[in-house]
Amino acid sequence: MALNPLIKLSQSILLFRFALGTGIAGQVASTGKPLKVPDAYEDPRFNSAVDKLTGYRTKSILCMPIFIRSTVIGVVQMVNKKTGDFNRDDEEAFETFAVYCGLALHHAKLYDKIRRSEQKSKVAVEILSYHNTCSDREFEDFRQDGIPANISGIDE
Repeated sequence: MALNPLIKLSQSILLFRFALGTGIAGQVASTGKPLKVPDAYEDPRFNSAVDKLTGYRTKSILCMPIFIRSTVIGVVQMVNKKTGDFNRDDEEAFETFAVYCGLALHHAKLYDKIRRSEQKSKVAVEILSYHNTCSDREFEDFRQDGIPANISGIDE
């Protein structure tokens, strides 16, 4: 089954998906190592499919992995620097950006996990509260007769 790389999310947002290892971004995702490509069309790892689908012309690329706990969870890339080639300052600044992307995604994941745990706790409390209630009649019986020594169905 062929992978359709283009998914239209809205009028202005397109999502491209490729197999791991495909193109510059795929190489960065599979190796966890950043790549600086001064001439995309001269690099055999470059995947020109996105350019063909969009009509854009990629010239240069700086691509960085995004990590969460030493695991690559994505990549970010800059393309076509307006003046000159990507340099060491660009790499350092973009690496910092990628670190912050990883932190933001990690915190979002933790927040979602906490939110789901809170929802589960609320449901558990509601269920326990529902099953831990008694009618006014039951309350009066307990108050008059005291707590029974044996409860049928439980102490058997």
